Amino acid sequence: PSCMVAKDVGCSQSAVSKIWTKYKQRGMVVKTKCTSRPRKTSKCQDKQLKAICLENRKITTKQMKHKSEEAGVDVCDRTVKNRLKDMGFQYRKAKRKPALTPKHKRTRLQRAKERQSWTVDDWMKVIFSDYGQGDDAGTFVWCRSSEIYEEACLKKTTKFPQSLMIWGCISSINAQVYIDILDSFLIPSIEQMFGDDEIIFQDDKNSEGIPWRALTCKADLATAIKESWHQIDAEYCLSLIKSMPQRLKAKGGATKY
Repeated sequence: PSCMVAKDVGCSQSAVSKIWTKYKQRGMVVKTKCTSRPRKTSKCQDKQLKAICLENRKITTKQMKHKSEEAGVDVCDRTVKNRLKDMGFQYRKAKRKPALTPKHKRTRLQRAKERQSWTVDDWMKVIFSDYGQGDDAGTFVWCRSSEIYEEACLKKTTKFPQSLMIWGCISSINAQVYIDILDSFLIPSIEQMFGDDEIIFQDDKNSEGIPWRALTCKADLATAIKESWHQIDAEYCLSLIKSMPQRLKAKGGATKY
């Protein structure tokens, strides 16, 4: 029986049944030669397409088709997309990350070195602060799954002159109001939760935080923020704190967090 054969050769019973059926039909189990049409591109031409893609990650398949034709590769848009897919590339929305200058990276790297020996317990004594603002149209790039956070595959973000600051509440905030909130709410919370322990307040210094979808009015924004806020559980927050040692390995560059 096929089940005994499958056990002896170390494969599934369905595989044995398929091979036996094929043998009865053809008298052999050798795979027949594929009769599909030949590839439109050679390995050398595939390398040219890859080079064009790596030169400009934001290039579209239509633009790539024109550039490939200039290089002597006559292909259609679909073929370009298929070849890049074969090489592991996907046309996906670029991750938004703050634009980092060499000075930013040096500063981040220095801070990482100063805290590289910190344990999760040490990071548990840091209070992290962040803010979010409205998002704009997405940018798409060609990248492989391992390259999502490479410099060339990111959408660099910079400070926006007008934004709605969000810090556990909703308000248009200036420096003085922000200080008042910290004095009135953060400090009492720290004293209540941590007592006399030494605590570090990690204020957000990035250009942008969490991107929010465009909303028509402040009431919609308030509702959306409350819904999202209540979806964040303690376990998720703890997982972010535990990720700090991994973030330090980025050497000042962007991470997935």
